[in-house]
Amino acid sequence: MEHASDHALAATAAGLLAAAWFGWTVRHSGPWTRVLPVAGAAAAAALATAGALAAVRAWSDGTVVTGGVVAIYAAALLVHAGLTRLCTGLLASRYRRAVAAAKDDAKAGVTVGKSRVHLIPTVVAVSTGLQLVVIADTLDVPALYLGGAAGVAVALLAWPLGWALRPLTRPRLARPTVALVHPLTGLLTGATLVATGLWVLLPAL
Repeated sequence: MEHASDHALAATAAGLLAAAWFGWTVRHSGPWTRVLPVAGAAAAAALATAGALAAVRAWSDGTVVTGGVVAIYAAALLVHAGLTRLCTGLLASRYRRAVAAAKDDAKAGVTVGKSRVHLIPTVVAVSTGLQLVVIADTLDVPALYLGGAAGVAVALLAWPLGWALRPLTRPRLARPTVALVHPLTGLLTGATLVATGLWVLLPAL
């Protein structure tokens, strides 16, 4: 049985994840394009706040959240975070070894394994989409499954989209990072999370 409070909690979680992604994207955006992730972070914060308030208001109507559910989710979150950290560590390991082996004046120019490092945001974005699936199962909010699938899709879409947009980007307006993939990954993932959060919040309003 679905509860309004659980939908609100799901929206809060999506908002917090979106805020983290938009905050990360600010670091990979140029001065003129930074307004997008900043606005996104504000929207994500508003979503998380609205979700939290709605959860408090609807809590007395019932929820699937119990001590056991929280414990299971915490364990799943730790395993999920550990696997994500393992994957990102493996991607960065070759580059880190090359940097460690290089002389001090040559460290900045190391390129060995750097292409794998550029895949880390994509891996984390895919992991975020999978995290929505875990939350959907924990809170019994099926709508989050579609949001999780969309999150995985946009993480992969950022690569061809970045390749297509790179020739159109002027250096003075943005700082392209691997064909704009990094900022696009953050923007698309954050926007997907906000849209998903708004969708699941509606039943709680």
